[in-house]
Amino acid sequence: MKHAELKAQVYKLAEVSTVQQLKAKHESLKALDMRRKVSWQEALVLVKTHQDEFQNWLANPPDEYKELFSEIDSTSQEYNRKVAEANQIAAELITIASDLEELAKEHQGEADSLKREVRAARRTSKHAELN
Repeated sequence: MKHAELKAQVYKLAEVSTVQQLKAKHESLKALDMRRKVSWQEALVLVKTHQDEFQNWLANPPDEYKELFSEIDSTSQEYNRKVAEANQIAAELITIASDLEELAKEHQGEADSLKREVRAARRTSKHAELN
């Protein structure tokens, strides 16, 4: 495998994009000279090993973590349920607000019309008083 391909594979597996990030994520790599292909080969082995160990741990975590993960799952499900409920309420509120705006426009038109009628009636009344 070419040096560049090796680096790309290590970066991808470690989910980093720089040597500094890689060394920060994996303390045991700090002593390696990453200018050398051998160091990248060692890094690949180490990252794969850490990844495999983590996957094994996730597949069978200790009991204390199983309980914690269960609580996280139930909390997450409850959160998702509440978010969906909030979204539904928000959609209903938007519909109500839209209806209220439309109703306000209708009533504003009626109010304007009544104001015109009142002004016309006052003018008519004044003309009648003058005659």
